[in-house]
Amino acid sequence: MSVKNRMESYFKVYESDETKVIFENNEFESNRLSAVVICACAIILVASWILNLFGVFTIPAYRMNILAIQGIIEFAIPMVLYAVFKGRKRWLKYVMVICLLLVCTRLFSILNHNVILIMVLPVLLSSRYFSKGFTLQISIIAILFLAVASATTIFYGVIDLNFFPSPSDGTAVVIKNGLRATLTALGYDTSAAVVRMMIHGFLPRLLVFLIITMISILIAGHGHKMVLTQDEVSRASANLKMELDTATKIQNSMVPNIFPAFPEREEFDIYAGMYTAKEVGGDFYDYFLVDDNHLAVVMADVSGKGVPAALFMMASKILISDRTLMGGTPGEILSFVNNRICDKNIAEMFVTVWLGIIDLKSGKVIASNAGHEYPAIKKKNGEFEVLHDKHSFIVGGMKGMKYKDYEFTLENGDSLFLYTDGITEAHNASKELFGEKRMTEALNINADAPTEQIVENVKTAVDEFVGEAERFDDLTMLCLTYFGSKSE
Repeated sequence: MSVKNRMESYFKVYESDETKVIFENNEFESNRLSAVVICACAIILVASWILNLFGVFTIPAYRMNILAIQGIIEFAIPMVLYAVFKGRKRWLKYVMVICLLLVCTRLFSILNHNVILIMVLPVLLSSRYFSKGFTLQISIIAILFLAVASATTIFYGVIDLNFFPSPSDGTAVVIKNGLRATLTALGYDTSAAVVRMMIHGFLPRLLVFLIITMISILIAGHGHKMVLTQDEVSRASANLKMELDTATKIQNSMVPNIFPAFPEREEFDIYAGMYTAKEVGGDFYDYFLVDDNHLAVVMADVSGKGVPAALFMMASKILISDRTLMGGTPGEILSFVNNRICDKNIAEMFVTVWLGIIDLKSGKVIASNAGHEYPAIKKKNGEFEVLHDKHSFIVGGMKGMKYKDYEFTLENGDSLFLYTDGITEAHNASKELFGEKRMTEALNINADAPTEQIVENVKTAVDEFVGEAERFDDLTMLCLTYFGSKSE
Protein backbone atom coordinates (compact mmCIF):
# COMPACT_ATOMS: atom_id res chain seq x y z
CA MET A 1 0.00 0.00 0.00
CA SER A 2 1.39 3.42 -0.98
CA VAL A 3 1.91 6.22 1.54
CA LYS A 4 -1.01 8.12 0.00
CA ASN A 5 -3.36 5.14 0.27
CA ARG A 6 -2.20 4.45 3.80
CA MET A 7 -2.94 8.03 4.84
CA GLU A 8 -6.35 7.88 3.17
CA SER A 9 -7.16 4.68 5.07
CA TYR A 10 -6.15 6.35 8.34
CA PHE A 11 -8.45 9.29 7.78
CA LYS A 12 -11.31 7.37 6.17
CA VAL A 13 -14.49 7.68 8.21
CA TYR A 14 -17.16 5.79 6.31
CA GLU A 15 -17.57 3.71 3.18
CA SER A 16 -21.12 4.44 2.01
CA ASP A 17 -24.22 6.46 2.82
CA GLU A 18 -25.48 3.58 4.98
CA THR A 19 -22.30 3.30 7.04
CA LYS A 20 -22.12 7.10 7.24
CA VAL A 21 -25.28 7.04 9.33
CA ILE A 22 -23.82 4.30 11.54
CA PHE A 23 -20.56 6.17 12.14
CA GLU A 24 -22.36 9.46 12.75
CA ASN A 25 -24.56 7.84 15.39
CA ASN A 26 -21.44 6.32 16.94
CA GLU A 27 -19.76 9.74 17.02
CA PHE A 28 -22.79 11.32 18.68
CA GLU A 29 -22.72 8.61 21.34
CA SER A 30 -18.97 9.11 21.76
CA ASN A 31 -19.54 12.85 22.19
CA ARG A 32 -21.84 12.02 25.08
CA LEU A 33 -19.12 9.86 26.65
CA SER A 34 -16.59 12.68 26.17
CA ALA A 35 -18.92 15.07 27.95
CA VAL A 36 -19.16 12.70 30.92
CA VAL A 37 -15.36 12.37 31.12
CA ILE A 38 -14.89 16.15 30.90
CA CYS A 39 -17.34 16.57 33.78
CA ALA A 40 -15.38 14.06 35.85
CA CYS A 41 -12.06 15.79 35.13
CA ALA A 42 -13.56 19.18 35.89
CA ILE A 43 -14.75 17.87 39.26
CA ILE A 44 -11.21 16.67 40.01
CA LEU A 45 -9.86 20.10 39.03
CA VAL A 46 -12.28 21.90 41.32
CA ALA A 47 -11.48 19.45 44.15
CA SER A 48 -7.76 20.14 43.68
CA TRP A 49 -8.46 23.85 43.85
CA ILE A 50 -10.30 23.41 47.15
CA LEU A 51 -7.57 21.15 48.57
CA ASN A 52 -4.98 23.76 47.63
CA LEU A 53 -6.96 26.36 49.60
CA PHE A 54 -6.66 24.11 52.67
CA GLY A 55 -2.93 23.68 52.19
CA VAL A 56 -2.89 20.08 50.91
CA PHE A 57 -1.15 21.28 47.74
CA THR A 58 1.58 23.90 47.88
CA ILE A 59 0.95 25.78 44.65
CA PRO A 60 0.79 29.54 45.18
CA ALA A 61 -2.82 30.60 45.61
CA TYR A 62 -2.88 33.16 42.79
CA ARG A 63 -1.45 30.65 40.32
CA MET A 64 -3.91 27.98 41.41
CA ASN A 65 -6.79 30.43 41.10
CA ILE A 66 -5.81 31.32 37.55
CA LEU A 67 -5.28 27.64 36.73
CA ALA A 68 -8.67 26.59 38.10
CA ILE A 69 -10.54 29.44 36.39
CA GLN A 70 -8.90 28.60 33.07
CA GLY A 71 -9.83 24.95 33.56
CA ILE A 72 -13.46 25.79 34.32
CA ILE A 73 -13.68 27.92 31.18
CA GLU A 74 -12.12 25.10 29.14
CA PHE A 75 -14.68 22.77 30.70
CA ALA A 76 -17.62 25.12 30.09
CA ILE A 77 -16.99 25.71 26.37
CA PRO A 78 -17.48 22.08 25.17
CA MET A 79 -20.38 21.50 27.57
CA VAL A 80 -22.25 24.59 26.32
CA LEU A 81 -21.66 23.57 22.70
CA TYR A 82 -22.71 20.01 23.50
CA ALA A 83 -25.93 21.24 25.11
CA VAL A 84 -26.73 23.68 22.28
CA PHE A 85 -26.25 21.12 19.50
CA LYS A 86 -27.33 18.16 21.67
CA GLY A 87 -24.14 16.34 20.71
CA ARG A 88 -25.36 15.94 17.11
CA LYS A 89 -22.53 17.64 15.22
CA ARG A 90 -19.57 15.73 13.86
CA TRP A 91 -17.13 18.60 14.48
CA LEU A 92 -17.97 18.47 18.18
CA LYS A 93 -15.56 15.58 18.62
CA TYR A 94 -12.60 17.94 18.02
CA VAL A 95 -13.92 20.43 20.56
CA MET A 96 -14.73 17.77 23.14
CA VAL A 97 -11.44 15.84 23.02
CA ILE A 98 -9.13 18.85 22.64
CA CYS A 99 -10.84 20.61 25.56
CA LEU A 100 -10.43 17.38 27.52
CA LEU A 101 -6.72 17.53 26.68
CA LEU A 102 -6.60 21.04 28.12
CA VAL A 103 -8.36 19.94 31.30
CA CYS A 104 -5.94 16.99 31.67
CA THR A 105 -3.04 19.37 31.14
CA ARG A 106 -4.27 21.47 34.04
CA LEU A 107 -4.52 18.39 36.24
CA PHE A 108 -1.04 17.26 35.22
CA SER A 109 0.30 20.74 36.00
CA ILE A 110 -0.87 20.77 39.61
CA LEU A 111 -0.42 17.13 40.57
CA ASN A 112 2.68 15.00 40.99
CA HIS A 113 4.54 13.87 37.86
CA ASN A 114 3.24 10.34 38.47
CA VAL A 115 -0.09 11.38 36.97
CA ILE A 116 1.50 11.91 33.58
CA LEU A 117 -0.51 9.00 32.23
CA ILE A 118 -3.70 11.01 32.70
CA MET A 119 -2.75 12.49 29.32
CA VAL A 120 -3.53 9.15 27.67
CA LEU A 121 -7.19 9.55 28.66
CA PRO A 122 -8.10 11.80 25.68
CA VAL A 123 -6.14 9.51 23.36
CA LEU A 124 -7.97 6.42 24.55
CA LEU A 125 -11.28 8.27 24.32
CA SER A 126 -10.53 9.41 20.77
CA SER A 127 -10.27 5.78 19.67
CA ARG A 128 -13.94 5.42 20.63
CA TYR A 129 -14.77 7.46 17.52
CA PHE A 130 -13.43 4.59 15.36
CA SER A 131 -11.23 6.87 13.26
CA LYS A 132 -7.53 6.11 13.11
CA GLY A 133 -6.86 9.54 11.61
CA PHE A 134 -8.63 11.36 14.43
CA THR A 135 -6.84 9.25 17.06
CA LEU A 136 -3.49 9.99 15.39
CA GLN A 137 -4.23 13.72 15.40
CA ILE A 138 -5.18 13.70 19.07
CA SER A 139 -2.06 11.67 19.89
CA ILE A 140 0.21 14.24 18.25
CA ILE A 141 -1.56 17.09 20.02
CA ALA A 142 -1.38 15.16 23.30
CA ILE A 143 2.40 14.80 23.01
CA LEU A 144 2.69 18.56 22.51
CA PHE A 145 0.44 19.16 25.51
CA LEU A 146 2.52 16.65 27.45
CA ALA A 147 5.63 18.69 26.86
CA VAL A 148 3.81 21.89 27.82
CA ALA A 149 2.43 20.26 30.95
CA SER A 150 5.89 19.02 31.93
CA ALA A 151 7.32 22.51 31.60
CA THR A 152 4.37 23.98 33.47
CA THR A 153 4.88 21.65 36.43
CA ILE A 154 8.43 22.86 36.71
CA PHE A 155 7.14 26.43 36.64
CA TYR A 156 4.74 25.61 39.49
CA GLY A 157 7.49 23.91 41.48
CA VAL A 158 6.01 20.41 41.52
CA ILE A 159 8.77 17.88 42.25
CA ASP A 160 8.66 14.21 41.28
CA LEU A 161 9.76 12.57 44.50
CA ASN A 162 10.18 9.20 42.74
CA PHE A 163 13.36 10.59 41.22
CA PHE A 164 14.21 13.28 43.74
CA PRO A 165 13.75 11.87 47.26
CA SER A 166 14.15 15.34 48.73
CA PRO A 167 13.77 18.78 47.17
CA SER A 168 17.48 19.51 47.61
CA ASP A 169 18.35 16.55 45.36
CA GLY A 170 16.73 18.01 42.26
CA THR A 171 17.20 21.07 40.16
CA ALA A 172 13.45 21.64 40.48
CA VAL A 173 14.06 23.18 43.92
CA VAL A 174 15.32 26.39 42.33
CA ILE A 175 12.13 26.93 40.35
CA LYS A 176 10.32 28.20 43.38
CA ASN A 177 12.19 31.39 42.73
CA GLY A 178 10.49 31.76 39.35
CA LEU A 179 10.83 30.91 35.66
CA ARG A 180 14.04 32.87 35.17
CA ALA A 181 15.86 30.80 37.76
CA THR A 182 14.48 27.64 36.17
CA LEU A 183 15.82 28.54 32.73
CA THR A 184 19.13 29.43 34.26
CA ALA A 185 19.24 26.09 36.03
CA LEU A 186 18.09 24.01 33.08
CA GLY A 187 18.86 25.96 29.94
CA TYR A 188 22.60 25.33 29.75
CA ASP A 189 23.15 23.20 32.76
CA THR A 190 24.07 19.61 31.87
CA SER A 191 24.29 18.48 35.43
CA ALA A 192 23.70 14.82 36.28
CA ALA A 193 20.41 15.72 38.01
CA VAL A 194 18.86 17.09 34.81
CA VAL A 195 20.09 14.14 32.74
CA ARG A 196 18.78 11.71 35.32
CA MET A 197 15.39 13.41 35.32
CA MET A 198 15.15 13.09 31.52
CA ILE A 199 16.41 9.50 31.31
CA HIS A 200 14.60 8.09 34.32
CA GLY A 201 11.58 10.34 34.37
CA PHE A 202 10.24 11.95 31.22
CA LEU A 203 11.48 9.55 28.52
CA PRO A 204 10.13 6.29 30.08
CA ARG A 205 6.74 7.90 30.55
CA LEU A 206 6.84 9.20 27.00
CA LEU A 207 7.57 5.66 25.79
CA VAL A 208 4.58 4.31 27.72
CA PHE A 209 2.47 7.10 26.28
CA LEU A 210 3.55 6.23 22.72
CA ILE A 211 2.77 2.55 23.26
CA ILE A 212 -0.72 3.41 24.52
CA THR A 213 -1.11 5.73 21.54
CA MET A 214 -0.33 2.86 19.15
CA ILE A 215 -2.82 0.65 20.98
CA SER A 216 -5.46 3.37 20.71
CA ILE A 217 -4.91 3.68 16.96
CA LEU A 218 -5.26 -0.08 16.60
CA ILE A 219 -8.46 0.01 18.67
CA ALA A 220 -9.84 2.77 16.45
CA GLY A 221 -9.00 0.79 13.32
CA HIS A 222 -10.52 -2.36 14.75
CA GLY A 223 -13.68 -0.52 15.73
CA HIS A 224 -13.95 0.98 12.22
CA LYS A 225 -13.51 -2.44 10.64
CA MET A 226 -15.98 -3.99 13.09
CA VAL A 227 -18.68 -1.50 12.12
CA LEU A 228 -18.12 -2.21 8.43
CA THR A 229 -18.23 -5.95 9.07
CA GLN A 230 -21.41 -5.66 11.10
CA ASP A 231 -22.91 -3.56 8.33
CA GLU A 232 -22.09 -6.27 5.80
CA VAL A 233 -23.58 -8.91 8.10
CA SER A 234 -26.74 -6.89 8.65
CA ARG A 235 -27.07 -6.32 4.90
CA ALA A 236 -26.64 -10.03 4.27
CA SER A 237 -29.16 -10.84 7.01
CA ALA A 238 -31.63 -8.35 5.56
CA ASN A 239 -31.19 -9.84 2.09
CA LEU A 240 -31.57 -13.35 3.48
CA LYS A 241 -34.70 -12.37 5.38
CA MET A 242 -36.14 -10.79 2.25
CA GLU A 243 -35.35 -13.93 0.27
CA LEU A 244 -36.89 -16.13 2.98
CA ASP A 245 -39.98 -13.94 3.06
CA THR A 246 -40.26 -14.33 -0.69
CA ALA A 247 -39.73 -18.09 -0.35
CA THR A 248 -42.49 -18.19 2.28
CA LYS A 249 -44.88 -16.42 -0.06
CA ILE A 250 -43.96 -18.76 -2.89
CA GLN A 251 -44.42 -21.83 -0.70
CA ASN A 252 -47.75 -20.60 0.63
CA SER A 253 -48.91 -19.98 -2.91
CA MET A 254 -48.02 -23.57 -3.82
CA VAL A 255 -50.77 -24.98 -1.59
CA PRO A 256 -54.44 -24.11 -2.01
CA ASN A 257 -55.33 -21.54 0.62
CA ILE A 258 -58.52 -19.88 -0.55
CA PHE A 259 -61.60 -20.95 1.39
CA PRO A 260 -64.25 -22.04 0.75
CA ALA A 261 -62.24 -24.10 -1.72
CA PHE A 262 -65.03 -25.17 -4.07
CA PRO A 263 -68.06 -23.03 -3.25
CA GLU A 264 -69.97 -24.45 -6.22
CA ARG A 265 -69.62 -28.04 -4.99
CA GLU A 266 -72.14 -29.28 -2.45
CA GLU A 267 -70.73 -32.79 -2.01
CA PHE A 268 -68.04 -31.81 0.47
CA ASP A 269 -66.47 -29.05 2.58
CA ILE A 270 -62.69 -28.85 3.08
CA TYR A 271 -60.34 -26.67 5.08
CA ALA A 272 -56.58 -26.87 5.70
CA GLY A 273 -53.85 -24.97 7.52
CA MET A 274 -50.05 -25.02 7.33
CA TYR A 275 -48.02 -23.41 10.14
CA THR A 276 -44.27 -23.63 9.57
CA ALA A 277 -41.77 -23.70 12.44
CA LYS A 278 -39.31 -21.67 10.36
CA GLU A 279 -39.85 -19.22 7.52
CA VAL A 280 -40.26 -22.15 5.17
CA GLY A 281 -40.92 -25.81 5.88
CA GLY A 282 -41.27 -29.26 4.41
CA ASP A 283 -44.91 -30.07 5.14
CA PHE A 284 -47.53 -29.67 2.48
CA TYR A 285 -51.10 -30.53 1.70
CA ASP A 286 -53.01 -30.48 -1.54
CA TYR A 287 -56.47 -31.12 -2.89
CA PHE A 288 -57.75 -30.85 -6.42
CA LEU A 289 -60.40 -32.32 -8.71
CA VAL A 290 -59.04 -35.13 -10.85
CA ASP A 291 -62.23 -34.95 -12.87
CA ASP A 292 -65.76 -33.80 -12.19
CA ASN A 293 -66.47 -36.75 -9.85
CA HIS A 294 -63.15 -37.42 -8.12
CA LEU A 295 -61.26 -35.34 -5.56
CA ALA A 296 -57.61 -36.03 -4.75
CA VAL A 297 -56.40 -35.23 -1.24
CA VAL A 298 -52.70 -35.20 -0.26
CA MET A 299 -50.93 -34.79 3.07
CA ALA A 300 -47.13 -35.03 3.11
CA ASP A 301 -44.10 -34.36 5.28
CA VAL A 302 -40.58 -33.95 3.86
CA SER A 303 -37.55 -34.95 5.92
CA GLY A 304 -35.51 -32.04 7.23
CA LYS A 305 -36.37 -28.42 7.77
CA GLY A 306 -35.86 -25.03 6.20
CA VAL A 307 -35.02 -24.18 2.60
CA PRO A 308 -33.83 -27.67 1.48
CA ALA A 309 -37.07 -29.23 2.73
CA ALA A 310 -39.11 -26.48 1.06
CA LEU A 311 -37.43 -27.10 -2.30
CA PHE A 312 -37.93 -30.84 -1.98
CA MET A 313 -41.52 -30.23 -0.93
CA MET A 314 -42.32 -28.20 -4.05
CA ALA A 315 -40.76 -30.80 -6.35
CA SER A 316 -42.67 -33.61 -4.62
CA LYS A 317 -45.96 -31.73 -4.75
CA ILE A 318 -45.65 -31.04 -8.46
CA LEU A 319 -44.75 -34.66 -9.22
CA ILE A 320 -47.69 -36.01 -7.18
CA SER A 321 -50.29 -33.63 -8.61
CA ASP A 322 -49.13 -34.02 -12.21
CA ARG A 323 -49.02 -37.80 -12.00
CA THR A 324 -52.42 -37.96 -10.26
CA LEU A 325 -54.04 -36.02 -13.09
CA MET A 326 -52.73 -38.64 -15.51
CA GLY A 327 -54.89 -41.27 -13.82
CA GLY A 328 -54.28 -44.43 -11.81
CA THR A 329 -54.68 -45.52 -8.20
CA PRO A 330 -52.82 -43.80 -5.34
CA GLY A 331 -50.47 -46.78 -5.07
CA GLU A 332 -49.56 -46.57 -8.76
CA ILE A 333 -49.11 -42.83 -8.50
CA LEU A 334 -46.75 -43.06 -5.51
CA SER A 335 -44.76 -45.85 -7.16
CA PHE A 336 -44.15 -43.58 -10.15
CA VAL A 337 -43.28 -40.58 -8.00
CA ASN A 338 -40.92 -42.65 -5.86
CA ASN A 339 -38.94 -43.82 -8.89
CA ARG A 340 -38.70 -40.30 -10.29
CA ILE A 341 -37.45 -38.90 -6.99
CA CYS A 342 -34.94 -41.72 -6.47
CA ASP A 343 -33.45 -41.10 -9.94
CA LYS A 344 -32.02 -37.74 -8.87
CA ASN A 345 -32.18 -37.74 -5.10
CA ILE A 346 -28.65 -36.45 -4.51
CA ALA A 347 -29.58 -34.97 -1.13
CA GLU A 348 -30.99 -38.36 -0.05
CA MET A 349 -34.15 -36.76 1.29
CA PHE A 350 -37.51 -38.47 1.49
CA VAL A 351 -41.15 -37.63 1.98
CA THR A 352 -43.99 -39.38 3.78
CA VAL A 353 -47.29 -39.15 1.88
CA TRP A 354 -50.94 -39.96 2.42
CA LEU A 355 -52.77 -39.83 -0.90
CA GLY A 356 -56.46 -40.51 -1.29
CA ILE A 357 -58.86 -40.23 -4.23
CA ILE A 358 -62.50 -39.75 -3.24
CA ASP A 359 -65.41 -40.68 -5.47
CA LEU A 360 -67.74 -37.77 -4.84
CA LYS A 361 -70.79 -39.76 -5.95
CA SER A 362 -70.36 -42.81 -3.74
CA GLY A 363 -67.97 -41.55 -1.02
CA LYS A 364 -65.61 -44.43 -1.77
CA VAL A 365 -61.99 -43.58 -0.93
CA ILE A 366 -58.99 -45.34 -2.46
CA ALA A 367 -55.87 -44.40 -0.50
CA SER A 368 -52.23 -45.26 -0.07
CA ASN A 369 -50.07 -44.43 2.92
CA ALA A 370 -46.32 -44.05 2.29
CA GLY A 371 -45.01 -43.97 5.86
CA HIS A 372 -47.28 -41.12 6.92
CA GLU A 373 -49.37 -40.54 10.04
CA TYR A 374 -52.63 -42.46 10.46
CA PRO A 375 -55.72 -40.56 9.32
CA ALA A 376 -58.61 -39.86 11.69
CA ILE A 377 -62.21 -40.52 10.61
CA LYS A 378 -65.49 -39.45 12.17
CA LYS A 379 -68.71 -41.21 11.32
CA LYS A 380 -71.91 -39.16 11.21
CA ASN A 381 -73.06 -38.25 14.74
CA GLY A 382 -70.02 -40.06 16.09
CA GLU A 383 -66.53 -39.05 17.20
CA PHE A 384 -63.14 -38.97 15.51
CA GLU A 385 -61.14 -42.16 15.73
CA VAL A 386 -57.71 -42.89 14.33
CA LEU A 387 -57.72 -45.36 11.44
CA HIS A 388 -54.64 -47.56 11.74
CA ASP A 389 -54.16 -48.25 8.06
CA LYS A 390 -51.31 -50.24 6.52
CA HIS A 391 -48.17 -48.30 5.82
CA SER A 392 -45.97 -48.62 2.78
CA PHE A 393 -42.37 -47.44 2.54
CA ILE A 394 -41.45 -43.73 2.42
CA VAL A 395 -41.23 -42.02 -0.97
CA GLY A 396 -37.65 -41.37 -2.08
CA GLY A 397 -36.10 -44.03 0.13
CA MET A 398 -35.58 -46.86 -2.39
CA LYS A 399 -36.26 -47.17 -6.10
CA GLY A 400 -38.64 -49.85 -7.36
CA MET A 401 -40.95 -49.89 -4.34
CA LYS A 402 -44.58 -50.89 -4.90
CA TYR A 403 -47.18 -49.01 -2.90
CA LYS A 404 -50.40 -50.70 -1.82
CA ASP A 405 -53.91 -49.29 -2.00
CA TYR A 406 -56.62 -49.69 0.59
CA GLU A 407 -60.28 -48.60 0.61
CA PHE A 408 -62.88 -47.16 2.96
CA THR A 409 -66.15 -45.32 2.42
CA LEU A 410 -67.34 -41.95 3.67
CA GLU A 411 -71.05 -41.76 4.36
CA ASN A 412 -73.11 -38.60 4.32
CA GLY A 413 -71.87 -36.45 7.27
CA ASP A 414 -68.59 -38.35 7.78
CA SER A 415 -65.34 -36.40 8.19
CA LEU A 416 -61.70 -37.13 7.39
CA PHE A 417 -58.81 -35.49 9.27
CA LEU A 418 -55.22 -35.60 7.96
CA TYR A 419 -52.14 -34.18 9.66
CA THR A 420 -48.34 -34.35 9.91
CA ASP A 421 -46.24 -35.53 12.85
CA GLY A 422 -45.77 -31.93 13.96
CA ILE A 423 -49.10 -32.39 15.75
CA THR A 424 -48.47 -35.61 17.65
CA GLU A 425 -44.78 -34.89 18.28
CA ALA A 426 -45.25 -31.35 19.55
CA HIS A 427 -43.79 -31.15 23.05
CA ASN A 428 -44.02 -28.83 26.02
CA ALA A 429 -41.29 -27.50 28.29
CA SER A 430 -41.19 -30.85 30.09
CA LYS A 431 -40.47 -32.64 26.78
CA GLU A 432 -43.84 -34.38 26.98
CA LEU A 433 -45.35 -35.21 23.58
CA PHE A 434 -48.80 -33.99 22.57
CA GLY A 435 -49.54 -37.45 21.23
CA GLU A 436 -52.35 -39.13 19.36
CA LYS A 437 -54.70 -39.25 22.34
CA ARG A 438 -54.65 -35.49 22.95
CA MET A 439 -55.13 -34.90 19.24
CA THR A 440 -58.24 -37.10 19.23
CA GLU A 441 -59.57 -35.29 22.29
CA ALA A 442 -59.05 -31.94 20.54
CA LEU A 443 -60.85 -33.24 17.45
CA ASN A 444 -63.79 -34.29 19.58
CA ILE A 445 -64.17 -31.00 21.44
CA ASN A 446 -66.83 -30.30 18.85
CA ALA A 447 -66.69 -33.16 16.36
CA ASP A 448 -69.68 -31.88 14.37
CA ALA A 449 -68.25 -28.39 13.94
CA PRO A 450 -67.41 -27.00 10.49
CA THR A 451 -64.06 -28.12 9.06
CA GLU A 452 -62.38 -24.78 9.76
CA GLN A 453 -63.39 -24.88 13.42
CA ILE A 454 -62.10 -28.44 13.81
CA VAL A 455 -58.68 -27.41 12.47
CA GLU A 456 -58.65 -24.36 14.76
CA ASN A 457 -59.57 -26.51 17.78
CA VAL A 458 -56.57 -28.76 17.19
CA LYS A 459 -54.24 -25.81 16.55
CA THR A 460 -55.38 -24.11 19.76
CA ALA A 461 -54.95 -27.31 21.78
CA VAL A 462 -51.39 -27.78 20.48
CA ASP A 463 -50.45 -24.14 21.18
CA GLU A 464 -51.78 -24.32 24.73
CA PHE A 465 -49.95 -27.60 25.34
CA VAL A 466 -46.63 -26.36 23.96
CA GLY A 467 -46.84 -23.07 25.85
CA GLU A 468 -43.51 -21.23 25.96
CA ALA A 469 -41.51 -24.18 24.60
CA GLU A 470 -39.87 -23.68 21.22
CA ARG A 471 -41.66 -25.31 18.31
CA PHE A 472 -39.31 -27.29 16.10
CA ASP A 473 -41.68 -28.91 13.63
CA ASP A 474 -44.30 -27.70 11.20
CA LEU A 475 -48.00 -28.11 11.94
CA THR A 476 -50.11 -29.06 8.94
CA MET A 477 -53.74 -30.21 9.04
CA LEU A 478 -56.63 -30.85 6.68
CA CYS A 479 -60.24 -31.65 7.46
CA LEU A 480 -62.86 -32.78 4.94
CA THR A 481 -66.55 -33.41 5.58
CA TYR A 482 -68.46 -35.44 2.99
CA PHE A 483 -72.10 -34.57 2.37
CA GLY A 484 -72.84 -37.04 -0.43
CA SER A 485 -73.79 -36.39 -4.02
CA LYS A 486 -76.63 -34.06 -4.85
CA SER A 487 -78.49 -36.91 -6.55
CA GLU A 488 -78.53 -38.82 -3.27
